[in-house]
Amino acid sequence: MKDGSTGKPMSRKAPIIAGTVVVLAVLALWLYNTHEVLKVRPPEPLKEDISLERPPSTFNLPINIELSVLESYLNGKTQGEFLKTTIWLQEKKKESVALSLSRTEPIVIRSTGRELICTFPLTAEARLIDSRVGKTLAKLLVKPVRARALITLSTPVDIDRQWKLVTRFRIRKVEWMEEPVVKIGFIRKNLTAKMDTLLNHKSQGLTAMLDRELHKAADLKPTISDIWMDLQDPILVSRKPSLIWLRFRCSEIDGKVSLRREKIVCATRIKATMRMLTDTTSMKPPNPLPQFSRIEREKTQSLSDINFFAFIPFEEINAHLNRYLKGKTFSKQGYSIAVRGVRAYGSSKGLSIAVMTDRDLKGNVVISGRLHYDMIGNSLRIDHFDYAVDTGNPVISTGDLVMHGVVRDSIASKLNVEVGRYIDQLPGIITKAVAKADAGKTIDLDVDSLTVRDCQITMGKNHIYLLVNASTKAAIRIKRIKSGKAIRIR
Repeated sequence: MKDGSTGKPMSRKAPIIAGTVVVLAVLALWLYNTHEVLKVRPPEPLKEDISLERPPSTFNLPINIELSVLESYLNGKTQGEFLKTTIWLQEKKKESVALSLSRTEPIVIRSTGRELICTFPLTAEARLIDSRVGKTLAKLLVKPVRARALITLSTPVDIDRQWKLVTRFRIRKVEWMEEPVVKIGFIRKNLTAKMDTLLNHKSQGLTAMLDRELHKAADLKPTISDIWMDLQDPILVSRKPSLIWLRFRCSEIDGKVSLRREKIVCATRIKATMRMLTDTTSMKPPNPLPQFSRIEREKTQSLSDINFFAFIPFEEINAHLNRYLKGKTFSKQGYSIAVRGVRAYGSSKGLSIAVMTDRDLKGNVVISGRLHYDMIGNSLRIDHFDYAVDTGNPVISTGDLVMHGVVRDSIASKLNVEVGRYIDQLPGIITKAVAKADAGKTIDLDVDSLTVRDCQITMGKNHIYLLVNASTKAAIRIKRIKSGKAIRIR
């Protein structure tokens, strides 16, 4: 009885004890598995920077010479009297006339789209300097005669291998607005025929002068050479954690000349490759400007196709994240987590972010994801966050929920790193290259903002590298040409 009476309580306790043991064993196994799963080793930081490719770029730079600039140059070059001679009114050489030609009205240049048309106004002055009545009476009795003529010239336009403008002017017509007529008493002597003959004899000198002066003035080599050389200067893009330069190495250049309504356009195309430098002391000298080479019209483009690297240092990203997250407390479902610090780095999983936490969840959390470039927002975004937790505390499911749901989303929102200023720096770099050159005094460079067409993102040890393919539209306008000394046709 005694043994029987004590057996019933023991038989009731046995299932309870066994069940408790099973529950504890399952709980212990779950806690062990949870602890082991959540103690995933975070991705290791990259030890070295990557080897960057050198994709080619094409700079399409139309050089514009406005016709008004050529007008100003020629008007400054051909001031006042530039031809003086003596002619006889008769074959017997009894009356002689001193004849001079001068330009008192502006030269006008226009374009037909195929040729340049130059309108050259001349004022002719004829003075009787000797006659059968003697030199003194001739000068007293016969007043000087003035006449006006309009010479129209035309020329095609080209550029030689030395980057100079080439013209071949020819006189198309001479139109007398006021005919040169000398009056000696009752005698009227029309000098138009003699003047036409004289101009025909002198036409070669006039056209040669125009060809020579425009060839001398419209020399594109200094302008192109400045751009060509300055594009090859190292561009400092990063100071921390080490100095990094970018350098375009120009290799080829060609162009095509065309006439527009108000300007001459030389559409130049420069081929270049980009290099990254960590030391500029041993770099090769820039390639010199080659001779001008013609390109077929169908190969000319208005947009430049540029490939370049933009660098975002991890130091800057870390400073950006810590300004927002360090010391911040996140709470959810009664749990609180304080962020002690954040560190972003490049890893095999892309961009990894180590978050040091305190309070209900103490430890380090590493969140990793892949960056992509948002074309519309001109920004970087991170996708597909995955994470590993190492806290030393196996009971962390609620803390994990808080970490994964709140802190992750907060970090993701702050990783919308604006890179517009990295990409938009290129037009400023090109403009600065011109501004620091002497050419900046005589030319204008207009560079539109870049349009990003593609952006490949790669992680390095110290930087995020953005290989950007972009297009932009640029143009060079020659503002003025120094005229120098006035010239004469002899």
